[in-house]
Amino acid sequence: MKKILIPLFVSAIAIGASSCKKCAECECTVLGDHDFCMEDFDSKDQYEAAIANFEASGCDCTEKLK
Repeated sequence: MKKILIPLFVSAIAIGASSCKKCAECECTVLGDHDFCMEDFDSKDQYEAAIANFEASGCDCTEKLK
Protein backbone atom coordinates (compact mmCIF):
# COMPACT_ATOMS: atom_id res chain seq x y z
CA MET A 1 0.00 0.00 0.00
CA LYS A 2 2.87 2.40 0.78
CA LYS A 3 4.28 1.83 -2.70
CA ILE A 4 1.08 3.22 -4.20
CA LEU A 5 0.62 6.19 -1.85
CA ILE A 6 4.08 7.70 -2.29
CA PRO A 7 3.86 8.17 -6.10
CA LEU A 8 0.32 9.53 -5.76
CA PHE A 9 1.45 12.01 -3.13
CA VAL A 10 4.42 13.16 -5.23
CA SER A 11 2.18 13.52 -8.30
CA ALA A 12 -0.33 15.64 -6.38
CA ILE A 13 2.43 17.98 -5.20
CA ALA A 14 3.87 18.30 -8.72
CA ILE A 15 0.48 19.14 -10.22
CA GLY A 16 -0.21 21.71 -7.51
CA ALA A 17 3.16 23.39 -7.97
CA SER A 18 2.84 23.59 -11.75
CA SER A 19 -0.46 25.45 -11.51
CA CYS A 20 1.13 28.39 -9.65
CA LYS A 21 1.97 31.52 -11.64
CA LYS A 22 4.92 33.73 -10.81
CA CYS A 23 3.68 37.31 -10.69
CA ALA A 24 4.90 40.73 -9.59
CA GLU A 25 3.01 43.49 -7.85
CA CYS A 26 4.53 46.95 -8.24
CA GLU A 27 3.35 49.84 -6.10
CA CYS A 28 4.17 53.16 -7.75
CA THR A 29 3.30 56.67 -6.70
CA VAL A 30 4.08 58.23 -10.08
CA LEU A 31 3.15 55.44 -12.54
CA GLY A 32 0.29 53.86 -10.59
CA ASP A 33 0.11 50.29 -9.31
CA HIS A 34 0.75 47.45 -11.76
CA ASP A 35 0.38 43.67 -11.54
CA PHE A 36 1.83 41.34 -14.16
CA CYS A 37 2.77 37.68 -14.44
CA MET A 38 5.63 35.87 -16.15
CA GLU A 39 3.21 34.29 -18.62
CA ASP A 40 2.49 37.79 -19.98
CA PHE A 41 6.03 37.92 -21.42
CA ASP A 42 7.85 35.91 -24.08
CA SER A 43 10.78 35.07 -21.80
CA LYS A 44 11.96 35.20 -18.21
CA ASP A 45 14.51 37.87 -19.19
CA GLN A 46 11.75 40.20 -20.44
CA TYR A 47 9.77 39.65 -17.22
CA GLU A 48 12.81 40.47 -15.06
CA ALA A 49 13.63 43.50 -17.24
CA ALA A 50 10.10 44.85 -16.71
CA ILE A 51 10.49 44.51 -12.94
CA ALA A 52 13.89 46.23 -13.11
CA ASN A 53 12.39 49.11 -15.16
CA PHE A 54 9.60 49.65 -12.65
CA GLU A 55 12.05 49.57 -9.73
CA ALA A 56 14.36 52.01 -11.53
CA SER A 57 11.36 54.36 -11.82
CA GLY A 58 10.95 54.35 -8.04
CA CYS A 59 8.39 51.57 -7.69
CA ASP A 60 8.39 48.96 -4.95
CA CYS A 61 7.93 45.54 -6.61
CA THR A 62 7.36 42.21 -4.88
CA GLU A 63 7.20 38.82 -6.58
CA LYS A 64 4.51 36.36 -5.52
CA LEU A 65 3.10 33.04 -6.57
CA LYS A 66 -0.56 33.06 -7.49
